[in-house]
Amino acid sequence: MISTQAAPPRREPEALFADVIVPRHLAGPFTYTVPLSLSPTLRIGHRVLVPFGRSVLQGAVIALSHVLPQGLDRARLKEICSLLPEGTATDIPENLFQLSRQVAEQYVAPWGQCLRLVLPPAPKPRTLVSRYELTEQGRAALEARKSCSMKARALLTRIGKNTSGLRRSSRSPGLDELLDDLKVRGWVVEVQNLPSTSAVLLTQPTRQANQGGFDVTAPRIPDPSLSWSEPLFNALRGQGPTRILVQASWTDRLRLLQQAIHLMLDRGQTVLIIVGEAERAQWIAGLIRNEETSISPVYFHSGLSDQLKAEIWDQIHRQIVRVVVGTRSAIFLPLTAIGMMWIEGEEDAALKEPQEPRYHARDVAWLRARDEQAVLVLSSAHPSLETKDAVEQRGIVVHHPLPSRARANIQVVDLRDHSRGTVLSQPLVQAIGQAISRRAGVLLFLNRKGYAGALVCRDCGQVPRCPTCRVALMYSRQAGRLLCSYCGNASPLPETCVSCSGPRMQLIGEGTERVEEDAKRLFSHATVIRLDGDTVRRPAQATALWQRVAQGKWDIIVGTQLLLRRGPLPTMGLVGIVQADAGLSVPDFRSAERTYHTLLDAVGLADPAEAGGQVIVQTYLSSHHAIRAVVENDESIFSSEERSHRTALGYPPMVHLIALLVSGTDEKAVHDAAKVWVDRLTNCTPPAVVGQKAVATALSTIPSIGRPDHLTVLGPVPSPVPKLRGRYRWQILVKSSERETGLDAVRITVKDMERAYQRRAIKFDVDVDPIEMW
Repeated sequence: MISTQAAPPRREPEALFADVIVPRHLAGPFTYTVPLSLSPTLRIGHRVLVPFGRSVLQGAVIALSHVLPQGLDRARLKEICSLLPEGTATDIPENLFQLSRQVAEQYVAPWGQCLRLVLPPAPKPRTLVSRYELTEQGRAALEARKSCSMKARALLTRIGKNTSGLRRSSRSPGLDELLDDLKVRGWVVEVQNLPSTSAVLLTQPTRQANQGGFDVTAPRIPDPSLSWSEPLFNALRGQGPTRILVQASWTDRLRLLQQAIHLMLDRGQTVLIIVGEAERAQWIAGLIRNEETSISPVYFHSGLSDQLKAEIWDQIHRQIVRVVVGTRSAIFLPLTAIGMMWIEGEEDAALKEPQEPRYHARDVAWLRARDEQAVLVLSSAHPSLETKDAVEQRGIVVHHPLPSRARANIQVVDLRDHSRGTVLSQPLVQAIGQAISRRAGVLLFLNRKGYAGALVCRDCGQVPRCPTCRVALMYSRQAGRLLCSYCGNASPLPETCVSCSGPRMQLIGEGTERVEEDAKRLFSHATVIRLDGDTVRRPAQATALWQRVAQGKWDIIVGTQLLLRRGPLPTMGLVGIVQADAGLSVPDFRSAERTYHTLLDAVGLADPAEAGGQVIVQTYLSSHHAIRAVVENDESIFSSEERSHRTALGYPPMVHLIALLVSGTDEKAVHDAAKVWVDRLTNCTPPAVVGQKAVATALSTIPSIGRPDHLTVLGPVPSPVPKLRGRYRWQILVKSSERETGLDAVRITVKDMERAYQRRAIKFDVDVDPIEMW
């Protein structure tokens, strides 16, 4: 590796060496010699093709030197093959090059893996398309009715009528000789070209986004007074990076977004909008598209073809595109002169990348905003506690709560007081009947698919588990089997317990299939639609179901959180939360926050009270702060109590978390490696940092291995999913009062662990600021 420090002079005539990073899980760069033909033009940031093992990889030059690095034998160095082929962008934009390095540092990931994020998508090679077109001689011959066979005349007529000629692949059998004869006469000519997809780039957000039948044209929203949002527009007109939290209803946020885009475009700047889900990106792109004001956004997400992604990247790189709507990977697109980055639904877990490098698009956006002097807008109806805490300390908060009259009437049903013959309580059943009679839509919401969450033996308590993942199997009546939600493993429903042979097997934890069954039984005359991960798995089936919803061909919708991730649903006369506390038992410190957000979204689908809107919340935990905050429409109930819990236990935003995972096929070896990692973490010596007094006290009271610099290591313990797809998993949690304290400890030790266990098929994963536990 080329040193950045002073090195002994080992200069060789006309020699040039390059450090190249390749997009692989490798800790550092590789040194190559530079061919003489490239020496005058090669620069840092250039993309090159290099030999790597038996293959040739695309990489990026990160350092150049005429001095041979110490410890390397020039005779053993390989030579760079070439720059990228002509016609492709040969250099990575400087801002993205540096951003990839920052992501590597912030998320303890190999730079090569992070470099992959900023490289242009590699399109699949396109094959030439051959066409036969009519020449001027052929057209004249056809008009003059020159002598030729009836078959030849018919073929000439066919070619002449088609403006794009006759495609070679569409020829009828037996025409080769006839076409050859017409070519010899000069009446037709064969042309070859590449198929183009550019024509669809700037007109994307219509057909695909509208598969569900919803209106995605730009709404004609009136211009009411938006004085409450003036701090946002002051920041957009100003200079320098600013972080702004906008907490308001979706309608108000859309108004602000559209006006902010106009302002940025008038100033000659570009706009990048990031959302969690691809379908929502398409929908939002359709909403903000406006032919009259020349707003022509493109949307970008992983579901697009490689060719289309490459062409979008190229158009952005050539500054043709000014507004982009995309999922998390769009944060690395080469937009220039960015004035505003808008993160819609900043609390959405989908903004966090689940694979290495495990970056969060919201936080990477702030890195980029600071470097490029842009404004970062974090938009949500219910922002995360971490975001609210960060922006309140250093940023601007714009809050515009919904008036109370816009909410539905909410009634709480304590399930402890109702018999369990059905998943629907008597008050909810009565309300459903009344809503159907007045032709008001009904939504029955339960964030658990399947028929039952698990099967349990009432004699010994044994629960059938997946043999490869060790998680409880869910029962699907539609499939007629027990299913693993992680690997898809299916098992027949046992008649007796596999542990004690007892016959008393009971299904527990109702899912949407059970809710659908009860709704159809109790309201046999009603049309019931179920929308969950099982019913929309196939695209054709999903499209048909969403079209039925859009067309109003239903009385009752039974659904999961999947309903909340698309574009707008029609408002409901009644929303029934079948089990409001279902998510509170998840072993994750954010379970209460996620439950609170999900319930707010579901409740928000009901008509206002003045229009007869009603919400019935069924729960066993009516006194829980997440449920009370929703019912009483008081955010402070949730935030104050949740902050108190997290402060006492030492969780974000009061401390910083890093989740570590050790996995492999040998259970004992994995456990032993996890214990070694904990030992190294507690014995390494990153710079001591004294945190806030309250935080330090919280950390020191946790019963774990403590450190004087306020770094606490918890574990190792089996992961909540202790075995996944045949690999055993042990988890370690690192807490620190200062972010860099934890990062330093992990950076030092993870490299040592990977070197020590590289031949033992044990993997060490790092997740900085985890959204979900392993």
